[in-house]
Amino acid sequence: MNKSKIIVNYQPIEWKGDMVKLLDQTLLPAEEVYLEITDYREIMTAIKELKVRGAPAIGVAGAYGLVLGARQILAKSKTPFLSELHQIAIAICGTRPTARNLFWAIERMENVAVMGKNVKEIKQLC
Repeated sequence: MNKSKIIVNYQPIEWKGDMVKLLDQTLLPAEEVYLEITDYREIMTAIKELKVRGAPAIGVAGAYGLVLGARQILAKSKTPFLSELHQIAIAICGTRPTARNLFWAIERMENVAVMGKNVKEIKQLC
């Protein structure tokens, strides 16, 4: 008997234009449904509801969520901007309190943001 393997090439998460395209892993293997996420709160919900799974994917989702959050901040100067960004970071980290990759990715993104000279540059770095 010839057993053939079925190879499925899922793209679990990717940045597309101004949004995150996220594979809803709760529906696998029956359905391949992608969420189009434009707000960091939607990323938070996806992480909480286990729509994104696996330590690396959770970290990437969190980092992308922080980028979405940064794009929504209206502060014009660096200090208030970073303060708001940090609040978003805390909220994202709270979605999965034991996810080390999530904390690592968020911390790394915040470290990059701090290097920006002004809000415009911070948003470009993110």
